[in-house]
Amino acid sequence: MNSRVSGGRPVAWEDAGRQIAPLLGSYVAVVVPSSDPLAAAHVALGIGHAEAKHRRVVIGDLIGDLPPLRSLVTEEDPHGISDSFLYGVSLNKIGYAVAGTDNLYVMPSGTDPVIGAEIFRSARWKRLATSFGEGGTLLLLVARSDSAGLSDLVEQTDGVVLVKDTELSSAPAALVLARVPSPTPTLKIPLHRIGARAASWKQHRWFYPAVAAIGLVLIASIGLAVMLTRLGQARPRPTRVVAKPIPPPTPPPPRPPPETLHVAPPANISDSTSAAAFTVELLVSNTAKGANLFISKNGTALPAPAVSPIPIDPERTTWYKVTAGAYTRRYQADSLLFALRRSRVLTDSAGTVTRAPFALVVDSVPTQGGIVDAVRAVVQKYTDRGLQVYALMQDDGSALVYAGAFAKADQSAELINTLRGAGLKPVLVYRTGSAP
Repeated sequence: MNSRVSGGRPVAWEDAGRQIAPLLGSYVAVVVPSSDPLAAAHVALGIGHAEAKHRRVVIGDLIGDLPPLRSLVTEEDPHGISDSFLYGVSLNKIGYAVAGTDNLYVMPSGTDPVIGAEIFRSARWKRLATSFGEGGTLLLLVARSDSAGLSDLVEQTDGVVLVKDTELSSAPAALVLARVPSPTPTLKIPLHRIGARAASWKQHRWFYPAVAAIGLVLIASIGLAVMLTRLGQARPRPTRVVAKPIPPPTPPPPRPPPETLHVAPPANISDSTSAAAFTVELLVSNTAKGANLFISKNGTALPAPAVSPIPIDPERTTWYKVTAGAYTRRYQADSLLFALRRSRVLTDSAGTVTRAPFALVVDSVPTQGGIVDAVRAVVQKYTDRGLQVYALMQDDGSALVYAGAFAKADQSAELINTLRGAGLKPVLVYRTGSAP
């Protein structure tokens, strides 16, 4: 296989993997698919080098003798994934430590480098993901985006890091934990060229002084000839030419600051002490689709699920935080976190209890008979429009329909803008009530 990575230098793809590695801190089994297998391998290595500082990382080759991964295994004919799944070779014998990086291991494709669909569809991956999670290990599986059986494999893992491709047609329901559409910018001049020139300097160091000496002799000869010619001719008085001043370059116009949106104070200040402020943070995704898919995948196991777009820098780069639950006491959120881990919605190390007292009210349901069914109908109405909302029952028997859950009031600006664009009139409040 050609070891050249299209669309960027290998180090740039690895750097891109390092940058998104923090997003995977709560996951234990992730597929890294791409139509460019070499790019996917380098992204996986970047993630592996970053996460190996905190936990053990194992990278599996589901493509076949990928040079970036195979080169890290020193044995000539190593056992690998195909040997384990087809012939029962122990996993302990197919993981090879990467020299120079503690906690990083590679599982090559094996003596039979062609990974068939039966391996992708094996139910064993689910057990392996659970086992790796209990041991605090991250499993990264590099695969082609069009592999037969990829959808079955993804279903048994936490999700995918999609490299270079915009969609994953072979697994359309996959939970996209992060996207790496392109490598990070790097120098255009390969470093080995600079090194080669520096190395050749000592061999040819006599050449440059010799060229300089010849140049000085030529300049002196030409200057002497010009002086002798001018002495033999009448010198006309030179006309003085005044050069026009060159205006300084015009600087580019200042870059306008990012658009901001004024956020009014919460409408119910008096409820600040009784707000349902405690929640469980489940996931942080760099795409709204990834956040929404997580909620869809886990269905009714999540009470009051919220997706909150949070700008993380002055340029308003947005991440999407997924939370569940709304409680007035921390121990209630702790109980939800324990239940989600026990039911395997979250791994044993995933999730955290946090405070998010603010939310946006978008609708309400008055007190009535069959209030629970009425609430579900209202929530479904917004879901059908692609808006993630949830309802909390109030003390008087009514319900308020909320969107988002925020630690700070100004974090709600992005969601306010989105909801207004959908024709709604959201109001920032301290959220109150409990999940029906």
